[in-house]
Amino acid sequence: MADITTSTTINQSDREVVMAFQYQYVDGGNEDAVTKVDVSALAKNVSGTSCSAVRIVEVWWVLEAMTVIVESDATVDVTMMHLSDNWGYQDFSKFGGLPSTTSYGASPNGDILFTTTGAGAVGDAYQIVLRMIKQY
Repeated sequence: MADITTSTTINQSDREVVMAFQYQYVDGGNEDAVTKVDVSALAKNVSGTSCSAVRIVEVWWVLEAMTVIVESDATVDVTMMHLSDNWGYQDFSKFGGLPSTTSYGASPNGDILFTTTGAGAVGDAYQIVLRMIKQY
């Protein structure tokens, strides 16, 4: 049986998107650079322009027996955040969020990836919510 993963869009407008991600280990092992936010699949703005990048403004997480590396997808993926310590919250809104996902590394495509470390026993899991500002 495969690990259980879900990605849910909670709210989306022209300006921002809020997404939730869940993972539960069953027997598959760690995720390795799995695309979680595909900016090209996000809703276009009212002018019909596709989203090309996002800036993470807030993140909430609950982790059980593992860590999650949040990466910007580039030629060589770049770590944006390393989530650990069981649970947490970060608010980057006072300065407009983290830099755009297209500002990390060489040839970035704007997507966000997750890589996990430490998954290997039944009950290992994460729940992560990202609030992101969309860029066009």
